[in-house]
Amino acid sequence: MIPRLAARGKLVLGTALLFLAIGALHGAPPLVALAGVIFTMLCALYLGFYPTAILLRRKKIELSWWVPPGDQPGGALAADRPFQLHLAFRNHGSRKLRILSSQILAASGLSIDERPSATVKRGQQVEVTTTIKPLAAGYQVLHGAALTFGDALGLFDIEAFFPNPIAVKVFPHTLALRGQPVRAVGGALHEQVGQHHVRRRGLSGELRELREHNHGDPFKFIAWKATARRGQLMVRDLENEIVTTHIAMIDVGSTMRSGALGRTPLDWASDSAAALARAAIGFGDRIGLVGYDTRTVVELAPDTGYHHYLQLIDKLLDVRSVVDEDLTDVTAGELVALVARYLAHQEAIDVRIKVTPPLDDARWSAIQAGPDGQLYDVAATGRLCRRLIDMMLGHEKPKTKRARIQPVVESDKQLAPLRQLCRLRGIELPYRSSWEHGKRTVGFAAAVERAVASGRPDVVIVISDLSGLAEEESRAIRAIARLRKAAGSVIVLAPSPSAFLPPVASAHGRRARELMVRDARAALEPGRRLLIRHGVTVVEGSPADSLDRLIENGRVRLRRAG
Repeated sequence: MIPRLAARGKLVLGTALLFLAIGALHGAPPLVALAGVIFTMLCALYLGFYPTAILLRRKKIELSWWVPPGDQPGGALAADRPFQLHLAFRNHGSRKLRILSSQILAASGLSIDERPSATVKRGQQVEVTTTIKPLAAGYQVLHGAALTFGDALGLFDIEAFFPNPIAVKVFPHTLALRGQPVRAVGGALHEQVGQHHVRRRGLSGELRELREHNHGDPFKFIAWKATARRGQLMVRDLENEIVTTHIAMIDVGSTMRSGALGRTPLDWASDSAAALARAAIGFGDRIGLVGYDTRTVVELAPDTGYHHYLQLIDKLLDVRSVVDEDLTDVTAGELVALVARYLAHQEAIDVRIKVTPPLDDARWSAIQAGPDGQLYDVAATGRLCRRLIDMMLGHEKPKTKRARIQPVVESDKQLAPLRQLCRLRGIELPYRSSWEHGKRTVGFAAAVERAVASGRPDVVIVISDLSGLAEEESRAIRAIARLRKAAGSVIVLAPSPSAFLPPVASAHGRRARELMVRDARAALEPGRRLLIRHGVTVVEGSPADSLDRLIENGRVRLRRAG
């Protein structure tokens, strides 16, 4: 950390050099003397500012920050709802410090436009606030802040990075859903009754009403005492309080992730699943979740209660930070180089190999080359990652710790800790954009089996763009038949291809947009036709559509199909 010339200092230095050049060319000693005076003053001011660098090296400056509870119920933070970040600067040095700007380094899902400044006198603490807008739901990490310190005249500055990682949980958008998600015709008796009633055939249940006998009513429902009193046949209508089991199947593949940050089909799917869960649990029903791509990515068995709702939200957020080998598009060398660069900036630890070992050295088994040819010590990087993970989770309870350190999918054991650190520290890995032929169908079939594994769900809602579903048609048909047989009703919500593309103004832009919509429609149509041909309702929607209306359209089509 060495002080450098700021923009104003460069201007002053340039002026002095100009005076010196003109004075030397034209033989004007006053101009040369004036240039010498400016140089002398710059050197004196530089020496006066240099102790700030010494204070930074001695760690006399501290930065701490925190996020207060949000404005959502329970203090939660939600996407597109700005929240405040409080920063506290502590000066343990012997001189006043001027913080010109604070550049906060955060995940791509957080938008930070402000760069707060402050003046901190010696031995004091100053607090400032800045506004952060989360663009998308997920686990977002604030890695640290780069503070720029300057002198009183603005001639010199020095930049120092203060690592202080904190993670914030950003909930999905709050979508309105007024009624029960989908009313099942039957439902299931459960140890916990629901808050809605259904008329069921049978001799058990509570009396709903006594009414006159109609043609087709079974004689076993005749109320003989009421019949004797009124002199005409009367029957009992019974009803039961039931619990309906819902399953939300969410497609988390690469095509669901395309689009503007926070405005992708996956964002819409997560928002819809969260709204369905909130409505179902509000009615006392049970809801489960299955997220799939080429395999099942996340899974949550059906249950009810607010704690289960929070667990479901956690699962929805987990699909935003996938680090598994088979689902990310990053080579071993790129992964090691990415983590090594993060450790160098965040922990000031260099894991690069300066001297290349001989070709017959056994250390080559623990060495990985990066994309630029730089060699890295993978064994040392893995040990450091494990130590950091233990430090991050050391204060948590064993049950919570086991939940957060779920094993990652990685064939190389040396790289597994690196991927685990990427998950916990919010190091973003690119999602795989292509898949083998038929793998998407395999993933859908596996998700269907997981959805019906815990019993017979009354309602299954699939949110997917249906890309690749019809690549292996025979397997897809068997999976659809299995789903229709096991579930009471099935509704598929598909993102409209034109709803997730940005608006355009030029003619060329409109033409390009039309081509992109056509390609998306071509990818969706085979799966949609396959589902409709086998009796599954498919409804297209977008964030602009009411979730109630979409589900009501699905109900109408279910009734017509029935």
